[in-house]
Amino acid sequence: METGRCLAVLLLTWSVVTAGASPVDDPGCTLQPVRNDQRVKMLYTTSRVTSGCVGRGPRDTNMEVHILNLKYSISPMPLIQFSVNVSAAKGGRKVVFVVNSNKHSILNVNTGDHRLAFVTDVHKLTLMGFNKQINKTDLPSSNAEILNWAKTYYGGVSTFVELEEPQKINFQVNREPSSSEECVPESYFDAEPYLEAEFDSDNTKSCLDSTVHPGREAHIMWLQQSPPDSGTQAVDLNIKVTCRNGKPAKELTTLLVLKSHERMFWNIDQMPEYVKFMVSGKYSIKKITKEPINGTVLPDSKEGLIKEARDKDFAFIASYTEIPAAKSITLELVRDCSGKKTEVTTASHSKISGTFKVVQGLTQLHPPWKCTENAIEVAWSKSLLERSQLDITEMTLEDPACRATDNMTHFVLKSIIEDCSTNLEGGIHAKNQLVLTLASHPDKITVPFQCDLPEKLFLHLYQTPDFSSPSTTVVEVNKVTYVQVSFQTADGNSPLRLQDCYLQIPDQAAPQMLIRSGMPKSYSVEILSSPNTKTNRFSFIYKAEEQQRSTLSATLFCQADRENQHGFYNASIKVMLKNPASLSRGLGIGTVLGITFGAFLIGVMLTATLWYIYSHTRPMAKMQPVSANPPASESSSTNHSIGSTQSTPCSTSSMA
Repeated sequence: METGRCLAVLLLTWSVVTAGASPVDDPGCTLQPVRNDQRVKMLYTTSRVTSGCVGRGPRDTNMEVHILNLKYSISPMPLIQFSVNVSAAKGGRKVVFVVNSNKHSILNVNTGDHRLAFVTDVHKLTLMGFNKQINKTDLPSSNAEILNWAKTYYGGVSTFVELEEPQKINFQVNREPSSSEECVPESYFDAEPYLEAEFDSDNTKSCLDSTVHPGREAHIMWLQQSPPDSGTQAVDLNIKVTCRNGKPAKELTTLLVLKSHERMFWNIDQMPEYVKFMVSGKYSIKKITKEPINGTVLPDSKEGLIKEARDKDFAFIASYTEIPAAKSITLELVRDCSGKKTEVTTASHSKISGTFKVVQGLTQLHPPWKCTENAIEVAWSKSLLERSQLDITEMTLEDPACRATDNMTHFVLKSIIEDCSTNLEGGIHAKNQLVLTLASHPDKITVPFQCDLPEKLFLHLYQTPDFSSPSTTVVEVNKVTYVQVSFQTADGNSPLRLQDCYLQIPDQAAPQMLIRSGMPKSYSVEILSSPNTKTNRFSFIYKAEEQQRSTLSATLFCQADRENQHGFYNASIKVMLKNPASLSRGLGIGTVLGITFGAFLIGVMLTATLWYIYSHTRPMAKMQPVSANPPASESSSTNHSIGSTQSTPCSTSSMA
């Protein structure tokens, strides 16, 4: 307990602004609606609706009928996310939603695996999503008329709610019927047992223009819901500070003034250290405090809250918002960024802001972009744009030279990853932005987007153990080859696991296995340490067969999977098996024996030929006997003749 008190004191010293700071001399604060270019958005969720009621239900006790009457004031077509939790629905029970809207709206329905029935107005509502049965009819617009219509058609209703400007609706079916037969709407109705909606506050205001504030800003939130009859209430607070290009140019010292009744408990998400706050009631900070911290007493008026912030040296009131009731509040701030500015300042802020919300909603429901292996492709249905009342005349990427073409049914665009100012982060996240030109407005709408390159397995070969040399496709015999198996994915939570790798060599029926089920299949294969969970490494030494020629084409195959996931990923690479020692080792034994035998035969034949020639061309004197006492003249003549006939073999032959 003592530790908790000490921590609370330290936190108060760190975060709560003291009252002794000098005020700023400023003529006053005139609150004006926050413009879209000031980049302040206040979102909150609540179960309090404009009006609502519960009833006993329809005549068929195996059916639920829920009515949603939506009211919007903005001119562009609203887009609503509608999620239905049917996990508690009783088996076989039919659920019918009667949904009406005063403006043409798009309702994106998420019902999970359960099929639900919807009744909508034939002119005012477009439903998107799966697992739904749609019945379009002419629905009355007022609460009393639509309740009477449902009572006549179904014999009663289970619930009714009227919602103004909802962005998201979460609905829980299978609630117990009310004891009251009639469903009589009540103002400011609490639909907490079955409904929760998210709203974008349209009454957020600001004092000064964001371009002249002194580097310190205050955000005031007045949560005006009444205290409970007993106990406490809780609200979650989240602050999102974002920047579309890199980090904010500077971190502004920010004051949060959180006003509520004294029995409110604020669960504050973890804050950066430059955020200070003043809180009424009690509060805690996620991951920092373990026990509630007592807040301070704050004024009960708008002027008093503004003065409280200005007295603490925060002259710029960046936002002032009165919230009727909330379970959670999210303050979204977009700071000035280093790099190019992606937001467009507009002259007609309300119109361009509403159009931007429609564009943003459509891209969230049906992103028109996708990443292929080496390109970004955009295809946006013109019929969908027309139904959304978006009169887009031109669409480009961040580089205006990368312009979409109109093929009569779609705006289509294709760009390779390296072009059109696309930024590739982490080798997987491709970031760019769509720039839309409207026929009805001179300013452009910019929609930043990101898509991830498809998941793929890659193989790279190296000749050095540091894997830093340029990759190669050559595998040298009797030398170590280093292999890196990498997986291209945006999900780093499931480690890559190498399963099988083998060499497929032509003219060999069976592949040469290197790795089987993650284990080496030879003493020449070694599993190496990997730099991250998306990469596996190993090495192997290829042993050539004796008769292999110097260069041979082959294919290296590898298969891998991911931990806690189903399915396998395959990759292959063509390699050259190089055997530089094959020439220096000489020819094979068969060839050598053939050559030796051939040489032997040639030698025998040459010897026989030479002997034949020698035996037929030797001197005749050695073949005939010589007389013992020839006559002198004859001897002389004969000697002369013999001497002359020895000059050529032909002479000997003629003499005989």
